[in-house]
Amino acid sequence: MTADDLELFRGIRAEALRTHPQTFGSPEEDEGGEGMLAAYRRWLAGTVLGAFECGGLMGVAGFYVSPDRRSLHRGHIFTVYVREDGRGQGFGDRLVKELLAHAEARVEQVHLAVLVEATAAIRTYKRNGFEIYGTDLGAVRIGDATYDRYLMVRKLSH
Repeated sequence: MTADDLELFRGIRAEALRTHPQTFGSPEEDEGGEGMLAAYRRWLAGTVLGAFECGGLMGVAGFYVSPDRRSLHRGHIFTVYVREDGRGQGFGDRLVKELLAHAEARVEQVHLAVLVEATAAIRTYKRNGFEIYGTDLGAVRIGDATYDRYLMVRKLSH
């Protein structure tokens, strides 16, 4: 996806934020307005893939390389979301596979964080070679609810 897809991305991201606020969110989105749009433009200037069916955007997934020069061997998958009516149809697997293919020439390992309760997402990541290497306890708090995240990694062959 590119900056030309801003409205499509904004729509699916709004759905993700509304339906799964414990999973998605950024400081820019908390602020809303132009700061949020600037963050989306920045994300879309990087690597954000979209899964389309019949012209509709069914899912998105992003990838970036760590900005710290001591961690340039590490990539990160972020903002993976598939619309409810697209789940179970392989969109998530295809997005993750494409991101891993993109990452192969750039990094030695790919990291991600996923809520412990997101069992379908965890299965998708495990099918694609990711392993849990830690738990980030109390990573997210919304109101009185606190959520833990698994930290997962996939080492790439070089």
